[in-house]
Amino acid sequence: MKRFIDLTHCITHQMPVFPADPAVGVLTHHNYQNGYFVSQIILGTHTGTHIDVPVHKIKGGRTVDEVPVERFAQKAYVMDLTFLKPLEEIKRGHLEKHAEKIRGVNAVIIKTGWGSHFGKEDFFTSFPGISEEAVGWFKEHGINLIGLESPSVNAAEHAKIHTLLLQNDIYVVESLADVEKIAAEYVEFYAVPLKLKGLDGSPVRAFAVEE
Repeated sequence: MKRFIDLTHCITHQMPVFPADPAVGVLTHHNYQNGYFVSQIILGTHTGTHIDVPVHKIKGGRTVDEVPVERFAQKAYVMDLTFLKPLEEIKRGHLEKHAEKIRGVNAVIIKTGWGSHFGKEDFFTSFPGISEEAVGWFKEHGINLIGLESPSVNAAEHAKIHTLLLQNDIYVVESLADVEKIAAEYVEFYAVPLKLKGLDGSPVRAFAVEE
C-alpha cells in the first residue's frame, strides 16, 4: 500500500519568511454576503516550502512556467545527513558514500533534521548548507532536483551557491517539512509549483510517496 508523506509547511499570515522577503497577507474578499467565501493571499514567490528556478539568480534564465512539469515529479533518493552540525557544509566526502545509491535517480531529498528549527530564531541563520564542491558532485552524478529542510542552500554564501546550482540546471526545493517521517530510501517526490508566467519561483505542495 502506498504511503503519502506531506512535506509542506502550512502557509499562514503569521509564518516566518526569509529576511527581506515579503510577509504573508491573508484577506477576506467575500464572507458569504453573496453566498460564498473568497480570500485574497499576498505572498512572495519564495514563501514557505517553495522551489527556485534559474531566473531567480540568472538574468534571462528559465522562468517557472517554462520548466517541464515532469522536472517536479521524480523518483528521489533520501540522503541521511542528520549528523551535520549548524552551519556545517555538505562536502564531497559526505556524499561519496551515497554514490552507488543514486544511480538511476536524478533527485535527492537531503535529510538533516533542520526542519525541527522551523519557527525558531536560528532557522534562517544557522542551517547546514551545500558547498561549492558539493554542487560539482551533484552535477557529476546527474542530480537535477534537490529537496532541503533548510530555507536556503547555504547560510554564509547563499547567493553564490544558489547561482552555481541554477547555472548547472539543478533546482532546489527549500523549507521541506516533516522529512523525518520518511522511512524509505527511495520515494516518489512531488514538488509542483503554480504555473506563474515569467516568475522566479513558487510555493509548492511537496509530498513523498513510499511504495
